[in-house]
Amino acid sequence: MASVEIRQGSHPHIGWIDLKKNGVFVECAIMKRDSNGNVYYFPIKWLDEIDRRRLYKIITNRNARSFELWDLASQITLNNGVNALVYFHQLVRQMTPSGQSITPGLGQSGAADWDTRGNAALDERISPDLIADAAAKAAGKAAAEAAIAAYNYNPNVQVVPVAAPVVVVEAAPKTVKTAKKKTKKA
Repeated sequence: MASVEIRQGSHPHIGWIDLKKNGVFVECAIMKRDSNGNVYYFPIKWLDEIDRRRLYKIITNRNARSFELWDLASQITLNNGVNALVYFHQLVRQMTPSGQSITPGLGQSGAADWDTRGNAALDERISPDLIADAAAKAAGKAAAEAAIAAYNYNPNVQVVPVAAPVVVVEAAPKTVKTAKKKTKKA
């Protein structure tokens, strides 16, 4: 599957995207890119002059190169009193790695070649041995076997919760004093 081609624009978070895969690039504000390869964007041509100035103020912010536009906008209140992310979110579209443009948040998401890329990334960071070692240190052999089973998605291994070890402390024997009754003489 082909990934989305984005050509860098004149400012941070501005890019040119071939939205219809026909060789015509459209200037867009790039809100964010997720780990699945989806790009959240909106075309700048949809904005009027006031909204263009609002967007320009955000993308020229001193933190613009440090954060995604999504994060920047969430921290800014526009001059109309509305949070910038809430205001611009109504325009946001999602470009999947295969080039499909969808409206985000409708129970769908692009995930082309997610299985291979996602598992490869996990394999580089986390291995069954690493999981087993960490679990063994934390709770013993049963927890290590459960962690490995969960990693391998093995339904035949029953995960048994491991109780904390019980430490029995024997108390020192108590010495019992017998009290003698005093009798009063009358």
